[in-house]
Amino acid sequence: MKALLILTLFFIASCAQRPVKVERPETRTPVYHAPVRGVFNKTPRGVFIKTSCSKFVRAVKEGDVVYSGRDIESYGWVVIVNQRDGFVSVYGRLSKPWVKTGERVKDRQVIGKVGRNKDACGVYYELRDAYGKPLKPILR
Repeated sequence: MKALLILTLFFIASCAQRPVKVERPETRTPVYHAPVRGVFNKTPRGVFIKTSCSKFVRAVKEGDVVYSGRDIESYGWVVIVNQRDGFVSVYGRLSKPWVKTGERVKDRQVIGKVGRNKDACGVYYELRDAYGKPLKPILR
């Protein structure tokens, strides 16, 4: 009987819950690795990448062009791509877009040429979530 009592106590002790370390989930803006040369100027919604006026602008991810034109105030010539991963890329201040609304673009496909913004050449880039909300740019 004593042995049964000891076995029962060992069983109960082994069933006791152990503390579990719980880590808070972390949400981050996706990082895109693409060859980029230039100087970054951070804006509240995106970045202006200063570079040579002769450079081309490439799509960072594959997706569908949902807008290509000049009707959006303060963006100049702009291309908006709905990416396959659910994010939306906005490329503004182009000298002229090379893609049209409804066109599908591939990863790193040329979508336009760098334009001029005041005293510098470059492209304005903005990343938005699936609801159209701009994601805060993180530059490392």
